[in-house]
Amino acid sequence: QQVAEPVEHIRTSEDVVVAKVGRELYEKFFRNYTVKQWGLDPSELDASVTARVPTRTNRDDRYFTDSFQAMPRHGFTRLFENLLDSPNIKILLNTDYREIVKQIPFREMIYTGPVDAFFDYRYGKLPYRSLEFKHETHDCEQFQAAPVVNYPNEQAYTRITEFKYLTGQEHRKTSIVYEFPQAEGDPYYPVPRKENAALYAKYKALADARPDVHFVGRLATYRYYNMDQIVAQSLTEYGKIVGLRRKDAAVIIKPSEKTISVPTHIIPKTNGNGKAVPRLT
Repeated sequence: QQVAEPVEHIRTSEDVVVAKVGRELYEKFFRNYTVKQWGLDPSELDASVTARVPTRTNRDDRYFTDSFQAMPRHGFTRLFENLLDSPNIKILLNTDYREIVKQIPFREMIYTGPVDAFFDYRYGKLPYRSLEFKHETHDCEQFQAAPVVNYPNEQAYTRITEFKYLTGQEHRKTSIVYEFPQAEGDPYYPVPRKENAALYAKYKALADARPDVHFVGRLATYRYYNMDQIVAQSLTEYGKIVGLRRKDAAVIIKPSEKTISVPTHIIPKTNGNGKAVPRLT
């Protein structure tokens, strides 16, 4: 608080950080990292980018402060395998939906791809940032002192993640991944700038005019979501769909009739990413 510099009008990502921690810490930790991640100076980015990053004056080393933090006990791959394990679901990989959409009759569609691509880039492409991942396995039990270590300055990568901290696995070897931001590649991060928001607003107007299509997710709504937020958005959208179809015939499943169990692994507080709580059953 002593090094924070007052900023009268918070407009950019630079303003947010300088107002919280001052210019010296901004230059040491935030500026170069942001340039690497987004390909833009923080003064060119919306305030929401760095407003997401928590700033604390205590020794709480967690990124998120939610009381309960967990991961699927058997990992996200197993979670999605179970979700998709249904005779009503058919998966087509390496397939552009536009090549088959006319062959599959539907009343409603849930679309999670880029919203600009859905409308054939009518108003131009929305900017995204991408990532390249470099995976390594090391013949040691521990590679680094924390699950995620950021590299804000001279390295080309932004961070290294060591997954054993997050999964709770015990093994004599360990796996890590380097993240290299890049402009080209699969779209990962919508770029939050005023001009991009204005462009998305045009696509949203087109999307709103398609009641038969539900646009869900980062790419379809051009917003950055964390995992918990995207799950909440998906459940909310599902509720809307069910409500629209069955306003007068809602079916409530009582706990005694059916119980859904989701095995989870609680992330221990000792690794800096969660709070130790009783295991869910």
